[in-house]
Amino acid sequence: MSESALPLPFEAKSRQLGFRRKAARLFGELREAVAQAAYALRAHRLRATLTISGIGLGIAMLIGILTVLSGFQVSFLRQLSTLGPNTLFVHKWKWGVSGNDWWKYKNRPHVTHLDWRALEANANLPVAIAPIVSTDASVTHAGKELKHVDIRGSTSKYLDATGWEMRRGRFLTDLDHELGTDACVIGADVEEAFFKGQDPLGQRLRVGPSTRCTIVGTFLRKGNSFGQPQDVRVLIPLSAFTRSFGLKRGLVLSVVAPAGKVTQTEDEVIAVMRNARRLRPDQEDNFSVNRQDKLLQGFNKMTEALNIVGALIGVITAIVGGIGIMNILLVSVKERTREIGVRRALGARRTTILMQFLCEAVMVSALGGLLGVAAGAGAGKLVDVLTPFPASIDPLVVLGGVGGSILLGAVFGIWPALSAAFLHPIEALRYE
Repeated sequence: MSESALPLPFEAKSRQLGFRRKAARLFGELREAVAQAAYALRAHRLRATLTISGIGLGIAMLIGILTVLSGFQVSFLRQLSTLGPNTLFVHKWKWGVSGNDWWKYKNRPHVTHLDWRALEANANLPVAIAPIVSTDASVTHAGKELKHVDIRGSTSKYLDATGWEMRRGRFLTDLDHELGTDACVIGADVEEAFFKGQDPLGQRLRVGPSTRCTIVGTFLRKGNSFGQPQDVRVLIPLSAFTRSFGLKRGLVLSVVAPAGKVTQTEDEVIAVMRNARRLRPDQEDNFSVNRQDKLLQGFNKMTEALNIVGALIGVITAIVGGIGIMNILLVSVKERTREIGVRRALGARRTTILMQFLCEAVMVSALGGLLGVAAGAGAGKLVDVLTPFPASIDPLVVLGGVGGSILLGAVFGIWPALSAAFLHPIEALRYE
């Protein structure tokens, strides 16, 4: 071993000891800075409380907006899933029609029984095709009336095409449709309104002014979809519906595509419909084939705009809160100029003064962030309880709110802290 290598262990120990001393001094200064910042906030309670409240209000507003948007999106996607990812809906109306195009779609011909029969005969890809027609009517049983019930007419393919499930009894058969029987299947809300704690099978209902039907089955509860209850429903055979309510209402054809062949099925449906309606190649479609992904595209555009608005509100809130923090610290520096001069004259380092005011800024913003997160979480709970939106606070939003408020305090507190740290001791001591 060479002689030059002998002092290295001593130098390494010295460096390690020096690093420990620096770390201990830094930790001590940080602890002292936190204590001084807490004392300063206690000494100016009203000013600190107003600043904390302002930051908390801004954070709560931002979290509230994000919570509502998140809940709205979750609710929309959940309700959209009830339409079925592989289901096409053939109708005269296009989903999401704007006011400018309303008359164009209003003047289109209804989807008719002939269109349904043409698809049944000529479309090869669909797994199931169910015609659906509906109206609003009152339902009566044993002297009790339930208003605004969704009365629908369809065929035995309804379950396959819509994803509804039976709770008890049987569903409508092809024979029910061919003979136009008085069989009907009722939703969970209708069952609860008339037959709570009873067996509804075999009971008679009066639908509308004169139609009567016999209950042969009940649906499983479906819940709301796009703000509308789905369980206030009575389903009767399509032929019985047209006999009771007429043929003036257009059909909606629910077409289920094979998995992975939604686009091909849509193209086939369009071709069959155009041929059935004898449309020339230069004529545009006078019907619409609606898909849930197209509805999702429109929803995504809307949520993007709302997210931009939320981001702008967040930026404005951050700027206002940061200005409040900077203002309170600049006033504090002005008031404590002589104190800073005394501390500097007694040997306090600039880093110590800088850390003290930065800690004060971070403490104010962190308290405001915690207050805002708590208020935002409370608002989210109220939204969840009082509205149909399943609003919930994302843990990442909570961490972002607290972390963002701390970063806000550090950024907007750096200038007042630097101005305090670089005060000249003699000039600060002369300050009155």
